[in-house]
Amino acid sequence: MSPQRGFTLLEMLAALAVLALCATVLLGAFGQSARALQQSAGADRLSLAAASVIDSLDDGPLQAGRQQGQWDGVKWVCDIAVVPSVPGSARLFRLDLTLRQGTRHVHLSTLRVRGAGAAS
Repeated sequence: MSPQRGFTLLEMLAALAVLALCATVLLGAFGQSARALQQSAGADRLSLAAASVIDSLDDGPLQAGRQQGQWDGVKWVCDIAVVPSVPGSARLFRLDLTLRQGTRHVHLSTLRVRGAGAAS
């Protein structure tokens, strides 16, 4: 009689345990990657909204005060203030922009210059 070849039940159980452990680690890594991708997409969307809002504000004259609105589901509030400068020179405005979408929000600030002779 020839000796039997093959795996014992204990060897099979050990191999399945190692396979289950590896699968658990990989699924956790894929889950973290998916969450990071979703956060990145949300941040990109808010950045695009901010650029669009600032571009729309640049189209017209700037006036000190608060403007607010909505851009494709993103709510925004922009506080515009005149920065003190030398009389007769160009006017400097500070724009503080806050964007909100769901639980995400971002606050950005920028400066804009308008010529002294031009409408503010």
